[in-house]
Amino acid sequence: MSRMKEIEERMSAIAAELENDGADIDALEKEVRSLKGEKAQIVEMAEKRKNLMKEVSGGAGEVIKRIAPEQAEQRTFGPESKEYRTAWLKELAVDARGVKLFGDLNKEERAAFTLTTTNAGAVVPTEIMNRVISLVDNDSPMYDDSYKSNLVYGFEIPRLKAIAAGDAKNVAEGTANDDEQDTFDNIALPGVEIKKHIVMSRKMQFQSIQAFEDWVVTHLAERIRVAKETYLIGQLAKSDSVGIGTENIIRAASCTDAEIRKALGLLRGSGERVLYANSNFIWNILAGLETANGDKLFVPNPMADPLVEGRIYGTLIKRDSNIPDDTFYVGYPKKILSNEFILFDITPQIEDKTLNRIFVGYSLFDAGLEDPKAFVKWSKTTSGS
Repeated sequence: MSRMKEIEERMSAIAAELENDGADIDALEKEVRSLKGEKAQIVEMAEKRKNLMKEVSGGAGEVIKRIAPEQAEQRTFGPESKEYRTAWLKELAVDARGVKLFGDLNKEERAAFTLTTTNAGAVVPTEIMNRVISLVDNDSPMYDDSYKSNLVYGFEIPRLKAIAAGDAKNVAEGTANDDEQDTFDNIALPGVEIKKHIVMSRKMQFQSIQAFEDWVVTHLAERIRVAKETYLIGQLAKSDSVGIGTENIIRAASCTDAEIRKALGLLRGSGERVLYANSNFIWNILAGLETANGDKLFVPNPMADPLVEGRIYGTLIKRDSNIPDDTFYVGYPKKILSNEFILFDITPQIEDKTLNRIFVGYSLFDAGLEDPKAFVKWSKTTSGS
């Protein structure tokens, strides 16, 4: 019996075995890959033998002339080649009966697959393996929750701080109301530039894939968004016209039930309240808080929201990696004004001397708190870091 027939019979037997629930799929898959590679080699060798016989009958000189170009072509059929990637996918897409869902390999694909798998098993194509893994936190919940606008120019927002006199009230007939004495100030948002760039070498360009360049764009957008979040947190920490009022900044020795209630009691506003803290503070401090009766304050979030960790007194708790371990912010996020003067933009550049390709992400942005009592900053340390 020829080896080709043995392979075909074994493939048929494997197809039958796959119908059994107890079949060792991993072992059978490995065997199928090996048999297919061997089959491809046999076909290739038979085809080569046939061609050589034709060459020999026409003169020995032609043999050398025809073999050399073929060998030169095969040298380009490595795991990074298009032919090998296509062959790999076709070999992967086989149903339980051994039928190739994407069809048989053509001559170039067969040559690429045979060349690569001669001394080893099927190699995962370079391009399909080429992806970027990020170990950097990119969350920015406070910025994401803020009230956003897209005014093009720097602007100021008049803000009514207090009514010293002249408020609406009941008066006797014919009696004038008090002279109006309203106190105003302005929130000024002139805009700040936020930039981030990535340098891609000439070699990386040659070896990269479209997926990597797509990741570059996404990464720049995420890091600029985090920069906006960091800037926004810095604005809140200011006790001036754009930040939290001094009376709403708490510095304490420990975080307790009473401290949480104190912070919530200082808030002014309406809408959804959110408490922002990093993961360490949430799970090592907030999650362990109890009332005087021993009841847990923290209610874990059962939903699959990646940032909402739970609630305390009906207040959402969101993870924010940009806040220090000993600090939390709580308030009404829609009272935070965020303005995008220039939306996120990416400009690719090429350095003349190095040929490095530089992707520059840019945004013109500003943010501030419209009501200084709409948020509270709580810090464990007396310095309020």
